[in-house]
Amino acid sequence: MIPLTPIMRLALTVLTPLLVMTLVRHTAERLWPAHLKRQRLHGVALAVWGALIFGQALAAPALGGVATLVVNSLGGGLVRLPEHGIGWWAGLAAYFLAMDLAEYLFHRAQHRIPLLWAMHSLHHSDRAFDSTTAARHFWLEPGIKTVTIWLAVGVLLKAPVSVVGVYVAVSYYHYIVHSNTQLDFGRWSWVLNGPGYHRLHHSSAEEHFNVNFASLFPIFDVLSGAYRPLRPGERVQTGLDTGEEPHTAGEALAWPFRGVLQRTARRTRALAST
Repeated sequence: MIPLTPIMRLALTVLTPLLVMTLVRHTAERLWPAHLKRQRLHGVALAVWGALIFGQALAAPALGGVATLVVNSLGGGLVRLPEHGIGWWAGLAAYFLAMDLAEYLFHRAQHRIPLLWAMHSLHHSDRAFDSTTAARHFWLEPGIKTVTIWLAVGVLLKAPVSVVGVYVAVSYYHYIVHSNTQLDFGRWSWVLNGPGYHRLHHSSAEEHFNVNFASLFPIFDVLSGAYRPLRPGERVQTGLDTGEEPHTAGEALAWPFRGVLQRTARRTRALAST
C-alpha cells in the first residue's frame, strides 16, 4: 500500500465528498425533483457553470479553510485549538461555529449593502434552483471573504489541519443544500440547512425576502428572527423579483456592471445610427 502524505490525505478529504455528492446530486435531482418543469434559459447553465467551475465549484468550498491555514502559518491564531482527544472534538465544534457565524454575518451584509448585493444577486438570479446554483457566485466574492471573515477567523483561531480538512469536506454539502430535490427537514429544519429551507431564501416572492440566511446552522436565523420553515406542500419560484438573469458567460462575469455596460451599448448604437 502506498503511504499517504498529509497533502494526499487532505486532497482525499476534499475530493471524496465532492465526488460522492456529485453522484448523489445527479441521481436525486432526477429521481426526486422539487420542480419537474425547468425554467433555466437555454445556454445559461452551461455558460455560467463553464465560466466559474474551476474557481467556484472545486476551489471555493475549500478557500475558507485554506485561508485559516495561511493566516495561521503567518502567525495568526490567538486561541490554539486542541489537536488530539476529546479536545479535538470541542475544537472542531468551535471552528465550525466560528466559520458558520462569519458566513452568516457576511451573508446578511450581502443583502443589506448595495455593492455586495450587486455581486450576490448573481447567485439569486437563478430561476432554475439546483446544485449548479451553489457555484453561481460573482468571481470577486471569494476574495472579499478572504480579507474579511476568513481572515478574522484565522486571526482568532489556530486550527489543526485535520479540523480544517473536516470543515472543507463538509462545505461541499452546499451542493445538496442547493439541489433541486424535495429533501426538507420539516420541524427539524432549525437544526441543519436543507434544500427546502434554503429554497425559500431564493424565492422571488416578496413574502420570502430576508429569511433563511443560514449557511449550515439555521440556529442563527432562529436567534435573529429570520427563521422561516417550508410549509407542507409549499412551492416557490426562485430567481430575482425583476426576472433578470445572465444569458452569457460574459454577462455573468460582468454582472454588477451590467447596467453601465447596457447603457454604454445603447449609446454606441445610437451614435452609430446617426
